[in-house]
Formats: sequence, structure tokens, C-alpha cells
Amino acid sequence: MKVIIDSLNQIANAQKIGANTVICAHSKILEKVLLILTEEGFVRGFFKEKVGTSLKCYVLLKYVNDQPAIQKVIFESRPGLKRFKKWKDLNKLMNGVGISVLSTNQGIMTNEKAFYRKTGGQCLFKIF
Repeated sequence: MKVIIDSLNQIANAQKIGANTVICAHSKILEKVLLILTEEGFVRGFFKEKVGTSLKCYVLLKYVNDQPAIQKVIFESRPGLKRFKKWKDLNKLMNGVGISVLSTNQGIMTNEKAFYRKTGGQCLFKIF
């Protein structure tokens, strides 16, 4: 969870200063989160590369009309606090502009996908 929080903060801060790429520590869960962010259009893409003895994720940042694609990140769960949502409580954020990312028993997915699969889980973060 800490890797996700640190990486998303790095991405949001890099977009504020206008950077093109960010280098983050690699983990399997971060790779799945970055895949979701790529599919939803918040980042252009990512790739992993071995640097020395460790893997690093290179995230390609996206801008829309010279504005960052990621405007705000709200962390629902933290290492000391876990928030769970039932599938009936999952709704669209900001009229469909934002997404929630959940960790379910079927893997990491968006709130919309979890609603259609009728599965709840731990709400990791919301992104606009």
C-alpha cells in the first residue's frame, strides 16, 4: 500500500511541474494500478526496466490542453486504516469523470467494473 501511495504522489507532483516521465519503485500491485490508470486515460503508459538489481517503473505522464490529466488523488485506505465498500455503495464519481480503485477478491479493479461484477472490496483511492 505504501508503494502505491508514494508512486501516486510522485506522479501527481511531477504533473504539477510539467514533467514527462516519473521513475517509481516496482511492485505487482502498482503494475496493476498503472494498467488501470492507462486504460482510464490518466497516464499515457508505463514500462518496467531492471536498474542494477531492482525493477523500476517508468510512467509516461499525460496532459490534456496543457493541464495535468490527474487533478486530484484522494487516498481512502492507508496502512493504518482500511475502508471497505459494498458493491451496492459503489457509484460514479463526479458524474463519471473520476474513478475509485478497489482491491477485491477478484483482483484490483475500478468501481464501475466491481459494480457490474457485484463484488465489493477495499477502496484504495479515488482519482479525478
